[in-house]
Amino acid sequence: MASSGWLCIDFTRTRGWAPRDRSDDELTDYEALVAWGERAGSLEGSGAALRRGARERPGAAERALEAALRFRESLYHTLRAAGEDRAPEPVHLERVNELVRRAAAHRVLAPGEDRYTWAWSDEDADALDRVLWPVALSAVELLTADTRTRLRVCDAHDCGWLFVDESRNRSRRWCDMRDCGNRAKVRRYRSRARES
Repeated sequence: MASSGWLCIDFTRTRGWAPRDRSDDELTDYEALVAWGERAGSLEGSGAALRRGARERPGAAERALEAALRFRESLYHTLRAAGEDRAPEPVHLERVNELVRRAAAHRVLAPGEDRYTWAWSDEDADALDRVLWPVALSAVELLTADTRTRLRVCDAHDCGWLFVDESRNRSRRWCDMRDCGNRAKVRRYRSRARES
C-alpha cells in the first residue's frame, strides 16, 4: 500500500487492526523490521549495521523486535485516541514517550550546504531500536500539530488503519479509496442489486 504521508502511521500499518485480522503482521522477525525501515525510509542508507548487530546479538534482536511490537501497539492506540479527541491510556502514552526520549537523545546538529540540520549520531549506528527513532519523532510531529484533529480510523469493518483526512470538508472515510473504499462501493452495489 502507498505511504500515508506519515511515518508513524505507516508503521502502525504493518499489521491489521480489525478484530479478526490480528494475525496479519508484516513484522515477523527482526529482519522484517529492518526491511520495513529501509522501504519506509526510517533508516539512512541500508540496515547493514543493524543486521550485523542482530547476528552478533540474537537475543538482543529478539528483545528489540518485541519492544517494537509493543511500541507499535501503543503508538496505534495513542494516535487513535488523539483522532477521537480523548486521552490515551497512560501505559500507551508512556511507552510512546519512552521511545521519544530515546530517539531525542540520539539527535545531533549537523552542518548542511546552507544550514544546519538534524541528524542521527554515528555512535549509535548499530543500536537495534534505531529503526524506530524516526517513527517516534514522526509521532511527536503529528500529535503536536493541528493535523492531529484530522486523524481518522478507516470505516471499513475489516481494516482499522489510521489516516489523516486532508479533504476540504473532512469527509474522507477510507484509508485508501482504491482499496477499502472500492470494496465498500462493491458491497453497496451488490446489496442494492439483491434488493432490486
